[in-house]
Amino acid sequence: DEVSLRFLTAINNVLTPWVMIITFSNVSLLFWFKGKKAEKNTSPLVIVRRITYIRQMGLDNSRGHVVVITNDVMLYATLPLHARLLYVLLKPNSKKDLDSSFHTLMINSTIANLIFALDCCLILEPSAAGIFYDFYKAMGPYFAKIELIKTTVVLTIDSILHLVLAVNRLTAILFPFKHQRFWSGSRLFWFCIFVWAAGFVYSIPLLLPGSTDFVIDINLYGLRSVEFTFCGNYYWIYSMSSAFLAIGMELLSLLFYVAMLFKFNDFKRKRRSSSAADIKRLTSGVMRTILASFCISIGTAHLCRGKSPWSNIAFALAIYISHWTQGAPILDGNYFSAVLRFLTAINNVLTPWVMIITFSNVSLLL
Repeated sequence: DEVSLRFLTAINNVLTPWVMIITFSNVSLLFWFKGKKAEKNTSPLVIVRRITYIRQMGLDNSRGHVVVITNDVMLYATLPLHARLLYVLLKPNSKKDLDSSFHTLMINSTIANLIFALDCCLILEPSAAGIFYDFYKAMGPYFAKIELIKTTVVLTIDSILHLVLAVNRLTAILFPFKHQRFWSGSRLFWFCIFVWAAGFVYSIPLLLPGSTDFVIDINLYGLRSVEFTFCGNYYWIYSMSSAFLAIGMELLSLLFYVAMLFKFNDFKRKRRSSSAADIKRLTSGVMRTILASFCISIGTAHLCRGKSPWSNIAFALAIYISHWTQGAPILDGNYFSAVLRFLTAINNVLTPWVMIITFSNVSLLL
């Protein structure tokens, strides 16, 4: 289950830099120029028993291998893009031509995605694959804290940013000519600082002894791997609370985008009623940023057979409902983990590509 949650969150992390590159041509231009605890006993008998369990799952593990490998390729290929996108967004350059509030939110979202991607590429994926097993086992007590802070606190911060981004774009479509005045000044900047500071304070208990731990498991390849888990009530306080909070905020974001659909005709009428070139350019920018923010927050429906973050939620609900009604989830073990990690990786990869496609200036800068 822990590996499954990793997969889901990976997709959400990869989105931001790709959406930024695809959507904003100026930025693109700058750019180019957990569930049960496993046993710690690793005796041959335990390992044989675990391998036998995996082989009796009734699933084709080769499909799981493909999913895991695809997930890793997406994450590692996107990592430098996250870093480059953040550099472009932070570097003063008027050619990016981004709405100031949207720009601020994208900087913070990219920081969250970069932290997530670094953790996945340097800690999560190698330890789960059994690479440098002795090293990750020795560093397990320390890496567990980093990984679980990322899985809960950083992802909650990212969900908050998605919600604020949805509110920001809703005001842009409701008040296209007054929107920038609503979000002007340093209020949004200090709000983001407050969110990061609150996240830091909230993560302090996870730095204390007895909050996190690591366990030894057998992965899809039949190799020993290091997994990270919460201890005692920390699972409910952090893992479950952050999951429900993130789902609630993402659902609120969806409602804001639905509200945008109802107001879109009024927005188009305002755009057609004005003949000024500057006004048309402004409203065109609003439409592009709304499209980009929607893709960043939700994902595009055609990717991965329609598996966006909303389908991730549906996937998780299907697993739990089947467990309640049938006594067992429809997917179990490492295969469930692999699918969940893959869905999360897709969401993470989308953002920079959407930025490249949607904003030609960002694409050129990248």
